[in-house]
Amino acid sequence: MELVFESSLGSPTLTPHGASVRTLRDALTTIPLAAAPEECVDQLEELERLKSAICATQARISGQLDQHRLAQDEARRQLEPRRRRPKPEAGIAKEIGLARRESPHDGRRKLALARALLHDLPETLAALERGDLNERRAEIIASETSCLDAEKRREVDVVVCRDLDGLGDGHLRDLVQREVLRRDEEGWLARHERARAKRRVTGRILGDGMGQLSATLPATDLSLIMASLDAAAETARAQGDERDRSQLVADTLVGRLSGRGRNTPAPTAIKLLVSAETLMGEGDEPGYVFSAGHVPASVARSMVIAAAGHAHSTIQRLFTAPHNGALVAMESSTSFFRGALAEFIKLRDRRCRSPFCSAPIRHVDHVNGRADDGVTSSDNGQGLCEACNYAKEAHGWRHEPHPDPLAVTEVSVTTPTGHVHRSRAPDPPTDQSHPSPAERHVSARLLALAS
Repeated sequence: MELVFESSLGSPTLTPHGASVRTLRDALTTIPLAAAPEECVDQLEELERLKSAICATQARISGQLDQHRLAQDEARRQLEPRRRRPKPEAGIAKEIGLARRESPHDGRRKLALARALLHDLPETLAALERGDLNERRAEIIASETSCLDAEKRREVDVVVCRDLDGLGDGHLRDLVQREVLRRDEEGWLARHERARAKRRVTGRILGDGMGQLSATLPATDLSLIMASLDAAAETARAQGDERDRSQLVADTLVGRLSGRGRNTPAPTAIKLLVSAETLMGEGDEPGYVFSAGHVPASVARSMVIAAAGHAHSTIQRLFTAPHNGALVAMESSTSFFRGALAEFIKLRDRRCRSPFCSAPIRHVDHVNGRADDGVTSSDNGQGLCEACNYAKEAHGWRHEPHPDPLAVTEVSVTTPTGHVHRSRAPDPPTDQSHPSPAERHVSARLLALAS
């Protein structure tokens, strides 16, 4: 027998289990607000973790509902084997969507997430229950690993969830994509070819005399285009142009595409980070293209070969520490991060280094400021977005590099309330398990010089 509960003006008659959750919800509205700033931050953090734990419980409940509906559908099929019935997934997804006050499309996403968490991603589910990641980031892991079989998916799940602290959406997506590529390069290439066949440019009117241009194209082409537009914007700003960066990028794009631009764009490089083993064909570690993400080893080698004929193409060797694979560099005697040192830090950090932020790097600055006797070195430098760099200078904030020069590049961020967050640089694309004797020797020497 199935019970039907009628709803009146959005106030359903609840089952005992639903009523227990409502009691919890009502209790949350009576929590006393903290008085001191540090207590406010504690409450915010614990409530955020609670939201994640609730999402994990919703996934478990969705899985339970999924099993009930599938079993009911199978029972009906056994009773009436000749009767054609629609697949039950659509109804289940809509039921979940309605319960969560979301569309059927979002209901399908939540159902897919629940199935992934319960069957293939136990570590992600556990992290969600602890509040170490939120539902959106759990969806990133589930979505990016959906192309793998169950065994490989669980492998990625274990690796990715070892240390989630400080990872923003972009850093997390980069990490998952790298681990997927390590296990399924052929699948990536096949999916890329199918997606590449759908490249296109579209436009639509927005109103107020404005329109939107949208291009779907290979990520490496996007990286090159954006690097060229960003370089033009930075040059114009340096020459005193009062337009902001977004306006300059848009105006430069229009000028170049319409033919109204007067200046020929300067040659622009695609920045590709790749291990020496991959470059020489002795390894299959994925490469990393800035503003595009990870690419298979074969694609990275093809990019290097294609660029070899260009006069301005260069290959610059970056060495890694033999004990942990972290990129290392030497100290600079200047007071500002510029030239090769600034470029090195951008290559190492890839995105804004502030915990949980994945915005593009706009500034390279000291971790420990010059006013506090901070040196201009790779260990004491970090790439930040504009907003995070300005926030860093606000009263009560403190950024500190890891005290151990042999540790993985790490920054501790202390907030005005004394709460500490940490940020680690992404692992470089290198095979740490088989460093050559020369690699170990040179890396050790560079570390000694840097310290």
